[in-house]
Amino acid sequence: MWRAILLPFLLLPVLLAAQQTVYDETRILYKKELHGGLIAHGDGWGANFFHGKHRTARSRRMIGIEIVGMKHPKEIKSFNPYYEDARGYFYGKLNSVLLFRPTWGRKELITDKLRKSGVEVNYVWGIGPSIALLKPVYLQIGKPSLPYETIAVERYDPEVHYPDDIFGRASWFKGIEESKFRFGGFARFALNFEHSGSASGIKALEVGGTIDAFPERLPIMAELDGVENKQIFLELYISIQFGKKFVR
Repeated sequence: MWRAILLPFLLLPVLLAAQQTVYDETRILYKKELHGGLIAHGDGWGANFFHGKHRTARSRRMIGIEIVGMKHPKEIKSFNPYYEDARGYFYGKLNSVLLFRPTWGRKELITDKLRKSGVEVNYVWGIGPSIALLKPVYLQIGKPSLPYETIAVERYDPEVHYPDDIFGRASWFKGIEESKFRFGGFARFALNFEHSGSASGIKALEVGGTIDAFPERLPIMAELDGVENKQIFLELYISIQFGKKFVR
C-alpha cells in the first residue's frame, strides 16, 4: 500500500524534468528584445515601439515611444442631411489631438513559459512625458445659405459656424502648420501575455490602464451646452505586439 502511495511522488520529479527538457534544452539567455504593435483604448487608437534590455533573468528595462489619438467622449458624428455626398464631421470639435509618449519603464517576469505552447506572463509599468499635438479642425462651409452656391474651407469657429452652414469636414492635414503642443505626464501599468511558439519570437497581448495628465484642459471641443474638456485622461487599453528577442 505504501508503495502505491509513494510511487506518484517518486515519479513527479522525473515527469517534470522530462516535461521541461523538451523546451529547456534549446532555451537561450536573451539580452534584448524589440517589439511594436497596435493599441486600442476607450477614446482612440495608436501604435507603439519598444526596446527592452535584460537587467536580470526576470527583469527588463524598457524604453520606447507611443503615438495615440485621443477623442472627447462628446464627439458625435454628424452629416449634412441635404447633400448625400457630404463628408461626416464632429460638430463642436475644435482640435484633433495626438499624444506622443516617450516611455521608460520595466517588464517584470511573473510566470515563465515552460513549454512552447505555454504563456509567459509579465507585469509592465512605464512613465514619461505626454506631449499633446493639437491640430485645429477645418470644415467645408457652404455659402451663402441653403442651397449653397459655393463651398469654402474654413477653420471651425463655434461663434460663426452652425450646423446648417457645414457641408462636411475638410482634409485632416488642413491646418497642420497651425498645430500647437501641450506638455504633461504619463504613466501605465499592465499585464503582458507572451505566447509565441518560437523561443526568439514575440507575439503578445497586453491589457492595462494609462493616465495622461496636463496642467490645463486640452481644448478638444467647444465648451458649449455643458460640454467640458479634460486635463486628466484615464484609459483602459489593449495592445497586440509583435517582435523578436536577441542574444546580443
